[in-house]
Amino acid sequence: LSGLIRDPEGQKMSKTKGNVVDPLGVIDDAGADALRFALVHGATPGQDQRFGAARLDNARHFANKLWNATRFVVGARPSTIAADAERRLPDARHLGPGERWILSRATAAVNGVDGSMAGYAFGEVTRLLYDAIWNEFCDWGVELAKVRLVDASLPDAEREATWWALVEALDTYLRLLLPVMPFVTEALWASIPHRASDPELLIVARWPAPAERDITTEAQVGAILELVRSVRNARSEAHIEPAAWLATEVVVPAALGPTYEALRPAIERLVRGRPLDRRLTREALTDGPGVLTALAGELEARVLPAADVDDGAAAALERARLIRELADAEAWLAAARARLANDAFIAKAPAPVVAGARAREAELAEQVDRLRDRLSR
Repeated sequence: LSGLIRDPEGQKMSKTKGNVVDPLGVIDDAGADALRFALVHGATPGQDQRFGAARLDNARHFANKLWNATRFVVGARPSTIAADAERRLPDARHLGPGERWILSRATAAVNGVDGSMAGYAFGEVTRLLYDAIWNEFCDWGVELAKVRLVDASLPDAEREATWWALVEALDTYLRLLLPVMPFVTEALWASIPHRASDPELLIVARWPAPAERDITTEAQVGAILELVRSVRNARSEAHIEPAAWLATEVVVPAALGPTYEALRPAIERLVRGRPLDRRLTREALTDGPGVLTALAGELEARVLPAADVDDGAAAALERARLIRELADAEAWLAAARARLANDAFIAKAPAPVVAGARAREAELAEQVDRLRDRLSR
């Protein structure tokens, strides 16, 4: 199931060399769960792994991230839900696209972990859970939910559904993670609502059952989150103060319109865009010195400069950023086209994989064209 545990330089651990790691000392310093996760996370059948402080710190930070997210969920309980309320499924009638995305991504984690467990790919299990918990649930799911939970204009039923969706997803992730991090997950599970049928301890609770994913919602919310990432990256590279609110314009396809409008308050907060205006066409977007462009598939955003910005300096930074982005997009496009030019790939890959590769190539080609057009102005 795994090879040797070597030191950070790849040397075999030896008392003579003085590079042996004392597991009990590591547990005293970082905790048993961090050690366990770090070792499993690096396990690949038939291959040795290098073990050092960086990997252990990453595992400890992951445990802290999960702990803080759980503390937030517990503390964000709407006042209309009793502190001792029995856990229940969120009312689907009151769920927004963000909550449906959270639940569907948790289902995706169940399916992925089940498949990896069946193949004894325990390192892949930890990779899936790390991405699902840190990059999806904590970084995006919780942030989307925060906006609805504090929105007093929403009916109580909608805020309650949002909170129960967070609890449902968190419960799923804690059950999936328990075999790798049993102590942290057991302690956190004790703090969230349970059903009457749940046992006292998580270690003997039922394993999450696989279910149907909401692929449409995953794709739509995923596309909008990709635009948020693009806007954030553009602002960061332009050295814009993260807390600064700037006028932002977006073009969203009609098919994504309802999802965009439902998530508009969260998008506004995540990109620090005020006002956040939707335009019907790209031609209607504002252009000029200092205006930042953010691309994400069919979606596009423009961040307008502050009144006191140096237009010349801002324009130079934006042009340099677009040149770097174009170079990256051209490299990805070349790789996508080389893959499609490979007769063996076309002949052997499943039809959905080939279709996905063609769609990706078309998306990259359009992105390259749009970047070149932007730079030519």
